[in-house]
Amino acid sequence: MFEPFRTEPPLPAVMVNNTKVSTTQGSYCWSGILSTKCVEQILPKKHAPTPVSPGEEVTIDFRTSPIAQSLKVEQWIDEDHVHPIKMKDNALVAPTEKGVYVYYVTANWNKGDGHYAFSIVVQ
Repeated sequence: MFEPFRTEPPLPAVMVNNTKVSTTQGSYCWSGILSTKCVEQILPKKHAPTPVSPGEEVTIDFRTSPIAQSLKVEQWIDEDHVHPIKMKDNALVAPTEKGVYVYYVTANWNKGDGHYAFSIVVQ
């Protein structure tokens, strides 16, 4: 899509060892040439997790880069507990303990913001 006519924020390309990780788009606000809209979308509590190895690198890239320092990632422990994740070069390191892990991603652009979720299972 031609960027000036985009009506929603770009989707992230989340990858693990050349495997695409499925992401879900959540709420966003976006201003385009022809319209501005805010959409409230509830993220599902469960995602089909992508299998990863312990300590494997998970990259998060956008076709259009977000504003510097605006890309944030949290690990959702449960409804009341989240853990901020440190990123390096748009990548995080998968946990070393086996289990399912859910991540919440936020990013900002000059035209708006976007919220996303994905999950992995460490085997």
